[in-house]
Amino acid sequence: MKTIPLILAAAVFTLPGIVRGSAGMYDQFVFTSANGGALVFYDTGAVTGNTDFQGASLGTFNRFVDSLALGGQQKSYKNNGTDVLSHTTWWRIAELGGGFSGVTMPFQWNKGDAGAPPNLTNPGDQQWGGDTQGANGNPVEISGNVFTGLLNGTYTLEVYSQITTDGGDGSPLVLYTNNGGANFKATFTLVPEPSRALLLGFGAAGLAFRRRRQ
Repeated sequence: MKTIPLILAAAVFTLPGIVRGSAGMYDQFVFTSANGGALVFYDTGAVTGNTDFQGASLGTFNRFVDSLALGGQQKSYKNNGTDVLSHTTWWRIAELGGGFSGVTMPFQWNKGDAGAPPNLTNPGDQQWGGDTQGANGNPVEISGNVFTGLLNGTYTLEVYSQITTDGGDGSPLVLYTNNGGANFKATFTLVPEPSRALLLGFGAAGLAFRRRRQ
């Protein structure tokens, strides 16, 4: 997992949500996996039947036993000799501030590859993603547990994605999808394990009873 300094993350906010030109992105998704289970896809820069990540509630979790990890998938295009070099999803817990952590999206498909998605329609169109598809036959590329170090409460998971290019034909070296600079934000809630909370309550009650009897 990579970490981006806050100063660079702040610079993202000044850039357009999607930059068009010799290279760019479309059909962007974030996916999550709770407790190592199935991937759940959310739209960021896509319009599909999936839930929008922006404003979504990701659920309520037991912070002692549950986990939540995330990754990304998106498509890119390139023209006029420009090459797309990498795709990354960046995330952080907004309430903690600080820098973003990066999750790489490996290359999956070129237009014309056998089994490639049908909406890779033009020469230079590609799909990159952390889920297992096409050329990405390795295990899923996904973050660590986003709950690590958090206490009980409601938190905001903040994400954006980027591609890097070789700068061909004057294309920017880094392009972002970041909700017009505001990034994409969803919430989740962490609660204590019910049985543990009850034990703690019983323990406190027992201690108080003993003190009263002494």
